Amino acid sequence: MRTSSQFTQLTSHLWVMQSALFATNSGVFLSGGEACLIDPGIAPETVGDIARFVADQGATPRAIVLTHAHWDHVMGPEHFPGVPVIAHNGYMRVLREHSADLYRQIDVWEAQAHICRMCPFMLPKPTYTFDTAMTLTLGDIRLRIFHAPGHAPDQCAVYHTESGTLWAADMLSDSEIPFAYSVNAYAETLAYLATLDIYALIPGHGAPTTDVAEIQRRLAADRAYLAELRARVTAAVAMGQTLAETIAACADMPLPCPCDDPTPHIWNVESAYAELGGPVEGAVGWEREWTR
Repeated sequence: MRTSSQFTQLTSHLWVMQSALFATNSGVFLSGGEACLIDPGIAPETVGDIARFVADQGATPRAIVLTHAHWDHVMGPEHFPGVPVIAHNGYMRVLREHSADLYRQIDVWEAQAHICRMCPFMLPKPTYTFDTAMTLTLGDIRLRIFHAPGHAPDQCAVYHTESGTLWAADMLSDSEIPFAYSVNAYAETLAYLATLDIYALIPGHGAPTTDVAEIQRRLAADRAYLAELRARVTAAVAMGQTLAETIAACADMPLPCPCDDPTPHIWNVESAYAELGGPVEGAVGWEREWTR
């Protein structure tokens, strides 16, 4: 790996920058004088560093991929006017249903970060959307962008076949357990990822790696966690246990990575309980997170 200022060159075509905020990764694929930006953000100075890095490489931004419509992944495009934005076609549904929640979350963060704006932030609208997958030609390389739901209904991942590079969006982190909006969809997505040849892995949050053994460890650990979560919640629902009883029944589950905050696991249990047929009133789990 080579580093340039705050950027690390992970493969011959991919540079990664990590923000201190949530250990969030932003990516720049470079080829033939063209750049594809992945989730550029979050803070204005970070996005500015990305823009300067691309200019220093003598490259022109040709596309921005937004992996999903969570507030910490959508802050970058306003700094690259005119650059086409790519997202899954479920992205616009999330904006229709949750734009007020997203604006509120962004307002809270910007107030905490003391960010003052001359003009109000506007959620970016995609230029191109896709259903299952699409291919982006960038200089001499081709990037496959495909639907990868589970953490979010509109989440997508990016794969470069020749180098075995996977931009995994908010999956396969070494610092976060799976945040499972849908335990079934998440498990299906990881089962598909397990069929890919992956030699470089970049999660949305946490440490990128080119250690194949570590990549396989993360895949196996996250799949095992979701399988046990689904099994325990399915059994609890079948026995007629309440949501509180189900949370208690899952309290001793081993987690795939250290997690000091029990909230993500509890919300996974709540989301799985609702998804697998448990009776709930109102929003629970990750659906409730929108209203925090």
